[in-house]
Amino acid sequence: MGIGQYYLATPKKDASIKNTDFDILSVEFDTKSTFVGQVFTADKQKQNIGFRKSISKSIEDYYKLYNSGKKVKVKIIVKDFTVTETLSNQNSISGNIKYEIEAYFENEEKSTKFCNSRNSAKYSRTLQASMLPNVEKQITETLDNGLKFIIGYIKNSKSNLEAFATDSKVTIKPFYAKPTIDTVYYQQRKVTWADFNGPVRNNHQYGAAIFTSFGFDSKLTVENNVIIAEITPKVYTDKNMSWAKPEIKTSYALSHEQLHFDICYLNTLRFLQKIKTFKEDTRDDLISRIQYEYLEFYRTTHKMQTQYDEETNHSLANAKQKEWEDKILLQIKQIDTQQIFD
Repeated sequence: MGIGQYYLATPKKDASIKNTDFDILSVEFDTKSTFVGQVFTADKQKQNIGFRKSISKSIEDYYKLYNSGKKVKVKIIVKDFTVTETLSNQNSISGNIKYEIEAYFENEEKSTKFCNSRNSAKYSRTLQASMLPNVEKQITETLDNGLKFIIGYIKNSKSNLEAFATDSKVTIKPFYAKPTIDTVYYQQRKVTWADFNGPVRNNHQYGAAIFTSFGFDSKLTVENNVIIAEITPKVYTDKNMSWAKPEIKTSYALSHEQLHFDICYLNTLRFLQKIKTFKEDTRDDLISRIQYEYLEFYRTTHKMQTQYDEETNHSLANAKQKEWEDKILLQIKQIDTQQIFD
């Protein structure tokens, strides 16, 4: 005897469910089946129960009843939707409905998961066929609970969800300057010859080289509908990559190396000045723009360092050395750091 089929009535919109924040764009499920499970008939036989359309299309059509032309679009992925029944005794049936979904914000560029929900509804009924509409009601309530969960989650988390952000900003924290054995951070102090611990390059035509660099740590959040990129910058020199020949360790030569450090610091301030003004619609766009600008300033810094060494002949041109020192220190002084740091 073949398995019979029972198709659920199309659910009607529940007027008590209010959705004012988003629209359902689509619903996906990894099976094209129209059936969600099997139920018992009056003669204790099992029959398929499901929708006339596919499960995903049926849920999508139902959820779209609550759409209201909102800008924010949500995709739902159904991970599980099953109805199972167990015949407990001669005339009593225990039923269970499982419904698991994941919700994603959708835009043209990406899909972002923001919540998931698992629902399980138990029911009991007799073998009478007239009880099947009650199963329909239970299934509809399960679907409603899934939608209500998403609505509630967004309502409670809206101010911290990127999809609802109305502004963005970059905040700059104080320079990172935690002392370490191998690193000198610019904010700690000026360099000394004791910081040049790298292997001496005796075959090199110049007497010393300082390794300076800058970088940043970032933290991306959404608070009060504002996307925030929190940037913690750092300017440092690596002791183990900086080196100096013993015969050139004079205060004058050290001041030349210190100015390399100052140039790195100057360009970091300029980098921070620029990114402070950035505005973007998403966290990804904001941090991508910051990272792009970082690479641009990194190249600019390297170019300036090379120009400094060429024009001063690696400190041998005294007048040029003084000129560069005056220029760089003045440019640092002219930057209003109070406008940069939060």
